[in-house]
Amino acid sequence: MSIIQALGLNTRVPYHFLFYSFTFGGTAFYSYVVSPILFKKLSREEFSTVQSKVFPYYFKYQITSPLILALITPFNYCPFTLGALAVSSFAGLINLFFLEPKCHAVKEERTKLIAISKDKKDNGEPSDEMVALNKTFGRWHGLSTLVNIVSLASLAVYGTTLAKGLSKLHY
Repeated sequence: MSIIQALGLNTRVPYHFLFYSFTFGGTAFYSYVVSPILFKKLSREEFSTVQSKVFPYYFKYQITSPLILALITPFNYCPFTLGALAVSSFAGLINLFFLEPKCHAVKEERTKLIAISKDKKDNGEPSDEMVALNKTFGRWHGLSTLVNIVSLASLAVYGTTLAKGLSKLHY
């Protein structure tokens, strides 16, 4: 028996679990640790620049990683587990192709207002146009956050089914 077989590395199981851990952990870590820190430590402009560079990759990963997990699952296919992965992937599609472009367009409009000095009233308060854009951005961003939570929750559901499958294994 080779060391590969002795360690169980000749099956999909360890690779599937490592990839799942990376997917769930990376998503949760970026969403709930990295982004809030960046938001607190960077200016709005710097934060927006970082997120606009990261999000296309983040959402593409949000789309593809559940598909990869479905392809390399070590367990029998089940509509429930495949459904959880499909929900996560679909959430990435919604974010990448619908919500992110909406948020980006609003950010561009805000930048234009700032460039022509129409972002503030004479008294320093935000102009009516800026208030409206901020409200619109908040709405789209809130939906994107909700979709991201659904994606992460569906990955957690899938992980729970993985754990249940592990509990059935005899060592």
